[in-house]
Amino acid sequence: MAITFKLQDFEGPLDLLLYLIEKNKMNIYDIEIASITDQYMAYLEDTSKVELEQLSEFIVMASTLLVIKSRMLLPKEPQLLESEEDPREELVRKLLEYKKVKYVSEQLKEHQEDSDTYCFRNQIAKMEVPEVEIPYNVLLEDVSLKGLYDTFEMLMRQKDLELQEKEERKIDYTLLKRDVYTIEQKGQYILNLITLKKKITFFEICSRQMPKIELIVTFMALLELVHKKQIQIEQNQPLGDIQITGGMCDAENGD
Repeated sequence: MAITFKLQDFEGPLDLLLYLIEKNKMNIYDIEIASITDQYMAYLEDTSKVELEQLSEFIVMASTLLVIKSRMLLPKEPQLLESEEDPREELVRKLLEYKKVKYVSEQLKEHQEDSDTYCFRNQIAKMEVPEVEIPYNVLLEDVSLKGLYDTFEMLMRQKDLELQEKEERKIDYTLLKRDVYTIEQKGQYILNLITLKKKITFFEICSRQMPKIELIVTFMALLELVHKKQIQIEQNQPLGDIQITGGMCDAENGD
């Protein structure tokens, strides 16, 4: 009988993605993004035992996968095929870095467990312990100094966020209840607003006062509606507000 994993069994979104890629025997350099996205989203259905800060990381990765999936489904102009960057490239780079760091961590853990098997009667007792040579040249093959620095910086950033959010939750858990937001509900909310007002803006549906989870789910709903051509978006200037109107599919349904 196959072992069934839950979302809380994984250390983070990259850990889950790596598991799905290896389970499906995919080439990490040529990920079947549509299949992997569907399987990833299935794991997000049961989030009851996942802590808030960890859940937000999984949802951010889900939105990234949906964006990549949408970009790969869009028709490409022939003259841009050779020069256009593969939407999966950044994700593959992060997965490779995570895989190497995970491998090094597992090797170090094994050596630590081996050293724990030795027991000394007192501090001055001497015992010959065989030296273990860690094959750093193999473990760190193809890893640049910048890659290691970037990975370390990412881990430190995540740790700082975890500590900060844990401090915030000491107060928030006694005052606030956890709301449940779904992509379907937020998508319908956006469509209802457009029906009433004909045109809305991004900052109308995504404000700084909203909880982080609600912002992420609203953004994912927006991406899904764009992908389904139920809405159209337009931005007149960089970093300016985004105008949102009904799309082609929405207009056809209205007729």
